[in-house]
Amino acid sequence: MFTFCLLTPGPNDHAFKASLLTFDNEQRILADPSWNGIDPKAARFMESHLQQTNAIIISHSTNEFISGYILLCITFPSIMSNIPVYSTLPVNQLGRISTVEYYRSSGILGPLLSNLVELDEIDNWFDKFNIVKYQQNVTICDRKITMTPYNSGHSLGGTFWLLVKKIDRIIYAPSWNHSKDAFLNSANFINATSGNPHLSLLRPTAFITATDLGSAMSHKKRCEKFLQLVDATLANGGSAVIPTSISGRFLEVFHLVDEHLKGAPIPVYFLSYSGTKILSYASSLMDWMSSGFSNTWNSDGGNNSLLPFNPSKVDLLLDPLELSKTPGSKIIFCAGLDLKNGDLSSKVFSYLCNDERTTVILTEKPPAAAATNSVENGMGLSTDLYHEWVRLSKERTGKVVDGTPVPLEKIINLNSWVQEEEANGPEAADFVKKITQKRKEKLMAKVRDQKRQNLLSTDVIDVEDSSDDDEEENDDETSAKVGEIFDEKVKQEKTHVPSTKEVDDLIQHEAFVMDNVKQNFENHLPIDIRVTHKLKPRQATFPFFPPKVTFDDYGQVIDAKDFERTDQISHNKIIMEGKRKFDEKKQKWNKNDKTDKKKNQQMSKLTPQEQVNQQLLQKYLDTLYKPMKRVQPGHRTSSSTQLRVRCGLAFVDLSGLVDLRSLGIIVQAIKPYNLILLPDERASDQSGLDQVEKFFEQQQNEQTVENTKKQIVNSSRYLSLSAIRDGLTTSTSPLSSGKLNVLVAHDDQPIKIGVDSENGVIGLRNFEINLDDAVVSTLKWQSVGDNYKVAKLYGELELINEQESSPEHNLHKKRKLLQDYINSNTQFSLKPLESEQALFKQSNANLLATTNDPKMLTMISNAPKLAIGNIRLPDLKKKLTSLNLNAEFKGEGTLVVDDALAIRKIAYGSLESDDSGDIVIDGNAGPLYYTVKECIKEMLAYV
Repeated sequence: MFTFCLLTPGPNDHAFKASLLTFDNEQRILADPSWNGIDPKAARFMESHLQQTNAIIISHSTNEFISGYILLCITFPSIMSNIPVYSTLPVNQLGRISTVEYYRSSGILGPLLSNLVELDEIDNWFDKFNIVKYQQNVTICDRKITMTPYNSGHSLGGTFWLLVKKIDRIIYAPSWNHSKDAFLNSANFINATSGNPHLSLLRPTAFITATDLGSAMSHKKRCEKFLQLVDATLANGGSAVIPTSISGRFLEVFHLVDEHLKGAPIPVYFLSYSGTKILSYASSLMDWMSSGFSNTWNSDGGNNSLLPFNPSKVDLLLDPLELSKTPGSKIIFCAGLDLKNGDLSSKVFSYLCNDERTTVILTEKPPAAAATNSVENGMGLSTDLYHEWVRLSKERTGKVVDGTPVPLEKIINLNSWVQEEEANGPEAADFVKKITQKRKEKLMAKVRDQKRQNLLSTDVIDVEDSSDDDEEENDDETSAKVGEIFDEKVKQEKTHVPSTKEVDDLIQHEAFVMDNVKQNFENHLPIDIRVTHKLKPRQATFPFFPPKVTFDDYGQVIDAKDFERTDQISHNKIIMEGKRKFDEKKQKWNKNDKTDKKKNQQMSKLTPQEQVNQQLLQKYLDTLYKPMKRVQPGHRTSSSTQLRVRCGLAFVDLSGLVDLRSLGIIVQAIKPYNLILLPDERASDQSGLDQVEKFFEQQQNEQTVENTKKQIVNSSRYLSLSAIRDGLTTSTSPLSSGKLNVLVAHDDQPIKIGVDSENGVIGLRNFEINLDDAVVSTLKWQSVGDNYKVAKLYGELELINEQESSPEHNLHKKRKLLQDYINSNTQFSLKPLESEQALFKQSNANLLATTNDPKMLTMISNAPKLAIGNIRLPDLKKKLTSLNLNAEFKGEGTLVVDDALAIRKIAYGSLESDDSGDIVIDGNAGPLYYTVKECIKEMLAYV
């Protein structure tokens, strides 16, 4: 049984949301937690769900899929530290940048009085990710579930997931793209070589996908319209403002602009809280892009200046206000797709929106607004701008077409927006004190863990050394003493309140351990060890600890981390590059001129752009650098709360999402039993969801009509596969594929697929059978094509329940209930029959005795069989040619034999193809007809 549910704080409350996938009410996988960035307390309802969660999967690095992860970590640190998280390497690295940008704009990161998390905490939580590769099988939940990520084509490293438990196979694909982008491959549903879906993806139990549809216009045409808008803006001497999702579609749009400019002297500005980190990461992730794209750039001789995402191709500014002081044509990429309060994109828009030469180009649909004024409801400006573009486009051209520029002139009220001002006096002092105390507590916790680990390591060494016969007694005594010392130390740490001097000593000790000892351990260098009474005299004489080596059945266990590439390892403080740690050391311990000289020497080695980048990181992300506060409208120094807008506006869909036609093609190709549709988050009226529902409803109606036609066309004068297979593929058969179940996911309403097992009972169709060795030895395999073999078997089903056979269960009175025998722990095994031949002879004899129909007597005596297999006409041609028959293709896929018979495959509509259609033989019955018929039968297997 499989259950899917959208977790939210309440109905129509999307302050925090995540997807929950549950297998057999036991294994629970949480997917893609997201937060709207308003209330940090919105995730508190997740505690009960996290306590039962076995794993977390992250599909993309954008805010819609990863923004809630760190909020869960800082809200429930003890619970989240025990839950494994899985993602690809690009999602892990780009997700850091996405989270930093989102949390900084939301006001809980950086030098803000409302700070709740620091950079090193974000890095530490992301370092705990389990990195997976495309099409890598990963076992989770105690090896009960197999998980495989596939390329989704929507973002760099983005995935859709195949989750398999026994016969339940779930495809979780929240966002994907069926068409190729400028540098990404399309979603990996279809095998590029064969053109058919991957066998592992065929006929899944459920296919979960979103209804946020992309544009039906071709990708090439949309790119042309986008570049035309950029050219028109630059030719007019204006500014092209492009707000984008920094870890998502920004790379696609930036590459288009970079290729289009071709080194032209047009300034390209990039404004983000994290500087050029996103471009640096993208440059090191070329292996995750399309092979043709990466090969093109690798063939340029390794010139870094020519890389498509080289950070030197953009200009940085310390303050967005500088844009208004730089006249002329320019292109501005700014982080913050929604133009929310706190995003740099909203600041850029406020500075340039009153210039007629400015054009704001939206490249993705914004989230739906709950009310008319989205700004007053915590949403971004992009929602109102998009609706204005739709309205003005209809007024000008009568229709809505991507790339249509419109003039925008209106007044926007910003009464609910806050501004950042520098904090002074007691507020700044209290903030510094709070952050310092928080850091000290974290350092003390690390020191405690380090000391405990050292004591435990000493205890382990003592236990290992106790194998020596001459010192066995001494080792036992020492081990006991170490255990006593450890217990006493733990008691002291629980009751002792450290003084200020002890705290400072702990900080210095932690700095020494983290900066020197840890590096020496990683580099396998010698380490100075303080000799104390805790060490045995033998160790005190020569303090050498041999590395612990583990062995298994195959020899010494190898640590895969020793062979990882350096660009695949994510280190702590990856965003700030050690700058904050360097400044803290200077303030606390190294207050002298030598340090300043070293810093100046280091800064002199950096390029001007790198220096600006370091200043940006310090200004926006360093927690103790010039604390800022967010001021409400009533406390602003400036009384202006209105924004006058007079500029150009356009929209081109470059979101990289699947369109309706492609969605229908993929669903028809993989043929899921159930289709679960996620709500459309980009439309207030759920137009995307309604459109998809109507599409598949119409498709089901067409399938019913086609099945009716199929029954009429099939007659006695045709030799069709449905006739060969004893009619089991017709729509009237109970073994037919049936109707596709289309289900819609709603907030906090679980969707259950399979038999309801709340009472512990499982359905008789939902189990796996293990074959006994005696049964396997009697199987007679028949080949079906080149890849499959089938066999017919008989046996007796045996039920094995471990709970029933346990001694504790036997002590209690045995209840005669179905759930005591058949539940999720029941195993099914097929045993051989004692008298198989006698059983079938007796059953046939009974049928012959009770049947008077001569046709039925003939069928019973001939033992009717079921034909299995699919006949491809090219394979049939080869077999007929081997029989010295003249077979060749003529017309539209028609195989003509000796100019007398015509063999073709018929498909009744769009739901069938050459792989699933029926074979029809046109021609007169005769020796050749029956020869061809027997040849077709020989290509099938019978059971």
